[in-house]
Amino acid sequence: MNKAVIGLQWGDEGKGKIVDYLSENFDLVTRYQGGNNAGHTVIVENITYKLNLIPSGVIRGKVCFLGQGIVLDPDHFIQEYKKITEKITDPRIYLSSNIPLILNYHKQLDRINESILTGESKIGTTSKGIGPAYQDKVGRKSIKLYDLTNPHSLKEKLSSIKKFYDPILKTFDEDLIDIDKNLELLNNFFIQVKNLIVDNNVIKKDYFNKKILFEGAQGALLDLDHGSYPFVTSSNTISSNISIGSGLQVNYETIGIFKAYATRVGNGPFPSELFDKIGDYIADKGVEFGTVTKRKRRCGWLDLVSLKYSCEINNVKELCITKVDVLNELDEIKICKSYEGKQFQDINFSDSAYLSNCKLNGSDFEIFPSWGNIDGMMNYDQLPQNLKNYVNFIEEYLNLPIKIVSLGPERNQTILR
Repeated sequence: MNKAVIGLQWGDEGKGKIVDYLSENFDLVTRYQGGNNAGHTVIVENITYKLNLIPSGVIRGKVCFLGQGIVLDPDHFIQEYKKITEKITDPRIYLSSNIPLILNYHKQLDRINESILTGESKIGTTSKGIGPAYQDKVGRKSIKLYDLTNPHSLKEKLSSIKKFYDPILKTFDEDLIDIDKNLELLNNFFIQVKNLIVDNNVIKKDYFNKKILFEGAQGALLDLDHGSYPFVTSSNTISSNISIGSGLQVNYETIGIFKAYATRVGNGPFPSELFDKIGDYIADKGVEFGTVTKRKRRCGWLDLVSLKYSCEINNVKELCITKVDVLNELDEIKICKSYEGKQFQDINFSDSAYLSNCKLNGSDFEIFPSWGNIDGMMNYDQLPQNLKNYVNFIEEYLNLPIKIVSLGPERNQTILR
């Protein structure tokens, strides 16, 4: 059965490690949304791999496919591809010919968009041009990979884009679009990647009836339509976007992945956020700094209210909990089980105002005693009973089995149940 690994929180759940772990048993690993605002860090035999666009299945030598649901920064992709080739011989990576590109004017527009917002209305974007690139896709102005095969048509497209965006760029004292410079950049990029570009039908034909693993980026609570809008990413992160974003119409089962606590980068509601030394401790112990942004992540207790919502909108069949080891040394561990006494079915998760202003109290949390050191434990039976009680509570609340328990960043620090 094909599988999809979907983040159930605000991203940074450890999807890269789990995709690497699972990909051994799959033929193709596919990314279907997002841009290089996503970041995966995978450690295998003391070698650290940092990936933004390329699926982590590449580490096991699997064929990797980037579908047209992503947006691709040419400069960044070339850098990432070169770094991978320094560690992996002849990686097999393919790009859908239908992928929209991120160009410099998208990054300029991203900065402009963020600059005109104030205070708590700021999104906290990475300013990598992701949002404006998706806006161009919807607005039918994208430069796509297949456009690079026709320089004359490409120049005409850039001329139209220049007419559209130059007045905005001029208003905000940004450099105007340089058509010749963009043509040169895109031509050089095409020369380097033309052998990686394929039509979706080629992938469909070659991997018909083979096993496919789908890798999500960001998390379900950042979904453009189902997250806490406007504090969301610019793509649909939930599993129902897989067929659209990959172009592969296949059946799959969803593995929902979440951390033993919660984190968020950027602004937006975070009901279980910690503002004390425990939050600082979790950030330091969990190395909670963005792979892409380098910003310290906001940290809080595990939130089962939003997690239940994420499981439902992603049709999750099984779960994976990660970074359990980060909480080892705490005297007590809490789980958020309600918002002001309300369960998930009583809450509109698109209502950012309510989510930002709700005040949790002691009755909204379940408290668990410390489970102590779990270093070196390799099977579930070895785990302390306090940790098993923690896992059991989550399973009962969500009515789903936790099949994978991750105890650290290394590939071998993973327990299958």
